[in-house]
Amino acid sequence: MGQPSSAAGAERGLRWLHLLVLLALVAVGVGAGDVVFVVHNLGHWGEVQACAALHDLPTDGGQVARLVGRGAEYDRCATGFEATRQAAQLAGGTAMLVLAGLVVFLDGLSVRLGLSRRGRRRPPDGDAVARIGQRFEFWCDELGLRGRGRPRVVVAPVGAADAQAYTTAVPYGRAVVVVPVAHAYGRRDVLDLVVLHELAHVRAREVSWASATWWAGWLVVPALLSAMAPVLVAPAAVTGPYAVSLSIAAGAATAMLILRAAVLRRREHAADRFAVDRGDLRDALVAAADDDGEIAGRPARWRPGRLFATHPDPSGRVAALERDDRWEGGFAVAAVVGLAVMSALQSARRVLLHTPDATLPLGVDKEDLAVAVAALVWAAATVSIWIRHPASTRRRWWARVLGAAVGLAAGCALPSVGTTASIYATFTAGFGPAALAWLVPALVGVAALAAGLADAVAALPSGARRVVAALLSVLGAAVLLTSVALTATLLLYGHWAWRSVAIDRVLWSTPGRFQSWAAVALVAACVLPVVARSTAPTRPPTAPPAGEIPGGQVPGGVVPGGGSGREGRWSVWRLALLAAVAGIVAGLVGTAAAAPLADRVVGDDAAFFLLSTGWWACAAAGWAVALAILLSLGARGPDGGVAVAWLAGAGVTAVSGVVRYAGEVLAGRAPAHPLAFVQRPWWLLTALVLFSAPAAVLVRDVVAARRERVGRPPVPRRAWPVPVATLAGAVAVTCVVALGWSMPVTGRQGDLARLLAARVKPAAADGARGRPAGTAPGRPLTRQGADAVLAEARRGLPSAWPPTRTVAWTGADDPATVRPSSCADRFAAVRQAEERREAATVREVRLEVPAGVLPPLGATLNLRLTSYPSADAGEQVVAEARDTVAACPRWSVPAPLADDGVSRRWAVAMPAPDLPYDACRTRITESSSVGGLPAVTGGAMVVVGIGHNVAVAEIAYGRPFRDQLEQKEQGLLDDLAVVAARLIVNALDS
Repeated sequence: MGQPSSAAGAERGLRWLHLLVLLALVAVGVGAGDVVFVVHNLGHWGEVQACAALHDLPTDGGQVARLVGRGAEYDRCATGFEATRQAAQLAGGTAMLVLAGLVVFLDGLSVRLGLSRRGRRRPPDGDAVARIGQRFEFWCDELGLRGRGRPRVVVAPVGAADAQAYTTAVPYGRAVVVVPVAHAYGRRDVLDLVVLHELAHVRAREVSWASATWWAGWLVVPALLSAMAPVLVAPAAVTGPYAVSLSIAAGAATAMLILRAAVLRRREHAADRFAVDRGDLRDALVAAADDDGEIAGRPARWRPGRLFATHPDPSGRVAALERDDRWEGGFAVAAVVGLAVMSALQSARRVLLHTPDATLPLGVDKEDLAVAVAALVWAAATVSIWIRHPASTRRRWWARVLGAAVGLAAGCALPSVGTTASIYATFTAGFGPAALAWLVPALVGVAALAAGLADAVAALPSGARRVVAALLSVLGAAVLLTSVALTATLLLYGHWAWRSVAIDRVLWSTPGRFQSWAAVALVAACVLPVVARSTAPTRPPTAPPAGEIPGGQVPGGVVPGGGSGREGRWSVWRLALLAAVAGIVAGLVGTAAAAPLADRVVGDDAAFFLLSTGWWACAAAGWAVALAILLSLGARGPDGGVAVAWLAGAGVTAVSGVVRYAGEVLAGRAPAHPLAFVQRPWWLLTALVLFSAPAAVLVRDVVAARRERVGRPPVPRRAWPVPVATLAGAVAVTCVVALGWSMPVTGRQGDLARLLAARVKPAAADGARGRPAGTAPGRPLTRQGADAVLAEARRGLPSAWPPTRTVAWTGADDPATVRPSSCADRFAAVRQAEERREAATVREVRLEVPAGVLPPLGATLNLRLTSYPSADAGEQVVAEARDTVAACPRWSVPAPLADDGVSRRWAVAMPAPDLPYDACRTRITESSSVGGLPAVTGGAMVVVGIGHNVAVAEIAYGRPFRDQLEQKEQGLLDDLAVVAARLIVNALDS
């Protein structure tokens, strides 16, 4: 009995891709459910916004409310909305899964019934059935298929329905292989090819998975139709959020169809490779392709046809035998896995935002746990694939690294299925490109370290040691990605809140729970591959003839850079010696070099600043050593460059930290947390290596490729230059940091004080908040002071609301154009009174409220602050506003675009808002007719008098084809105006 073929094993490896297709189908269903939710307003979004505005909460979805400690209040407003939305999304995804299982079951039954019916109608010749059955049984015995795993063969009669061989199965039942009777009369090797091809599918145990994948292409049609139905049945509901939801659903459906076709084609190629390898049937495959496809004269499919085709061309099946079957380790798969994992993480975090806090072991936050689980899934999928398919060339290595980074970054930046914006969109408004510019290099570093670990494990022989090393590598990559994701989220929130580079430096250099263990996990992942490779027996290298090494490919047994295998490897004792010597020297030099800096630093936080600088010096020493080794070895090859570099760098950093701690103890300054002298420098080393390792590997690869192109011989590697260079580099970098020359990166004195000063508790609601003693909100304001107040008020509104030049209605119409004349006289008197008061400062902020908040066209929100020389100006302006509404509730102004050339306005006085100062609230409505169609603009204005100052908040919202606003729309405008006025008042109080 033969051994299993690697090609069949590759086909079994496709099962996770079938799962990915089904997950994409679920995502399409989730997107369709969200479209239905948005279009039919199942969650009553206006009521949620009104509730949030009424309680002075940010109306952005709850994230900002949680950051300022008011998440529970927002959850009470959005409970029904979020529950209904999640139910709609869950129903859409579940429906797709149920339908997929149902159609697979019914498809298996219908195929068997149809085949039985055709066989009874036209039974095949008995001799033909015997010939096919004989070869089928022979190959089943050869492959060891027995019991329930042994399929049944059915010889199909002549007919178009069974012109090709195929395999069908009912879930959890025996597979049935269908072979057309025509193969009994043809070449025997072609018959063997057909039988082996179908048995490859059976051995892979993915017949039902493949059926579900095939049907997924048809199930996406009703999902998209349900999502597009509003375009036809309710055109007025097609707003901005609907368009975004529909675009995401359509994009997910297209991606799923392309992925589905690629998986099914790869499945056929894997089965062909198994059949050809097992039976030496290449000539039979060529003959079958000639018979089926007329290879020479067959017209090629147009490009979209090739993208969506579920079965390969006959000519493509032959050509696929020559292609490398390690496609799983390339760019596309790494990108898809990263995108899917991070998109799923976004969806999970959205759900967790609205679930009650649970008590988890060790005090782990529920959202941190979700990030850790997602990182573990990514590492388990990606690192495992890379271990099975190690990169054979530089191009393949960089393709997988860049693919993983691009997929992870896209999963963070793009909206997940069933949403209209990324969960981080609120906090990246205004600096999204800058945030990506920092995140992408960090993710490239994560992918590079993970790929280096995978290559080091792949070089180990099969056995228990390799399994343990693989598990540790997956765990190390998962902890590293978790640490980077949590740090990036913390930096994002911190920069959004404070916009301070100094605070950013403190946040990213302070390790949390997962960050403290990142370096430990990487050390554990690197030890076993390095120990195993350094103790493995070596053979003298035999270099191939010149010109036979592909660019960037390392032949087995030849150490890059020349020299024998044992001579070129970094053994454990060499690493330990290098770490000990470099760490001790760097620690002593850093301690001595820190004395001049200590003499210059004074203040309350001087001790912490010196400690932090010392930790940075320890990390810098290890970073220099790791960088030198990466430049020497690269990231691939039998030396395991990433594993060696990380072990050496971590060792140097740890020894240097111990030396620095000993120096503190000898100086009589024994710190309270001795582990911090290892944990803090290790996290800083992790950050430095993440950003610099890809650049070092790139430089090394570029130099090596250039030498290969010009035909230069490899440079012989000797034992002493690299250790000496690394030691010198470690000492030099340590001196630079210890002397304080790297403070723009490592941090300046006072950074921590800025963070502690910025972390203040948010102000309570007006009814429960006492005013600080000594403040004077009614004080006269300069231009700079008014700008600062409006800027503080602006921070309380969603950052995604952009500035605009559009002016909401202000009542400042030209009195000469106003009718009736009584209103014209009243407006003229108000204008003259305003001129007599002689405002000292008038400042204004104009914002555009997006259509997602107030569909379909959005609204305009104006915040205005005016300061007068008179102390009672605020009372005068508020009184005038009340008198004006009472004296002139209705008036008209010219409107050139209106059918009758007139626009009619009216104002309604509303109860005074709940504010600590005298205020007037007014509803304002403007209506007209344009081209025979009605149009209405509704608004609200709040005027607050505070001593010398007058705060005005007004909003205008237009609705075409309507003659009045709905009650909930007008209520939302009232609430938003009050919220904006309250923000100005609170800013004046502070």
